[in-house]
Amino acid sequence: MPKTSFSQVAIVEAVARLAQVCLVVRPLRPGPEKRLSSRFLGIATDGNVVLDVPTSECTKGKGRKVFLPDGCDVGMVFSVGDMLLQAVTCVLGHRHHMQQHGRRVEAIVVARPIKVTELSQRKQPRWEIDPADQVAVSLWPAETLASGAPTTPRTGYVVNRSAEGLGVRLCQALPLPIGTEMIVRIESRGPRESLIHRGVLKHCTPMVDGQFLAGFGEVVELGPGQAVAIMESLAAPK
Repeated sequence: MPKTSFSQVAIVEAVARLAQVCLVVRPLRPGPEKRLSSRFLGIATDGNVVLDVPTSECTKGKGRKVFLPDGCDVGMVFSVGDMLLQAVTCVLGHRHHMQQHGRRVEAIVVARPIKVTELSQRKQPRWEIDPADQVAVSLWPAETLASGAPTTPRTGYVVNRSAEGLGVRLCQALPLPIGTEMIVRIESRGPRESLIHRGVLKHCTPMVDGQFLAGFGEVVELGPGQAVAIMESLAAPK
């Protein structure tokens, strides 16, 4: 039976999960556009890897497509499960890729990395959320909800997640001290139920676009019967 290397398995897993990937152009370009955002789309018939056309992560050009020239060397950083991985590859060409639901998208083909290595900088790898998904959240101080006091939630959008963490983009800063225990309701679109979590406010950082990034740690999902008073407050007539 042929042996399957860690690197081969990592790429297959990333493609199967349509994992997001951060691309770093080498050598580093001058200016702010050093990091690009993309996604694994598939494996070409020749074994090379198909990625979504990368978009800019810099503030002014965020979301703008960036077409990399053939032969361009890029570093890749991506997550599979609880592993944060990196690899080096190069751009082989551009193509239109047919997705499973029949939609053609612009894509780039990169050489299948020979070596994929695991990074150890993060104990909990962070997954960036595609801005197009617009995963809305509502936030309340846990103590206020538990007391039954009426309160209007702060609302925002999820920008990243980790095993026990959550990053939320807000239009205004949270007027609460660091360490405040919060209730976070992640409001899924469509018929799926919303998930309710308890977490601790770790920071609320101003961003260059005038908005704020609130970081929550020790995030755990609340199961049935674990916080009856809080659920009663959320279900109470408004």
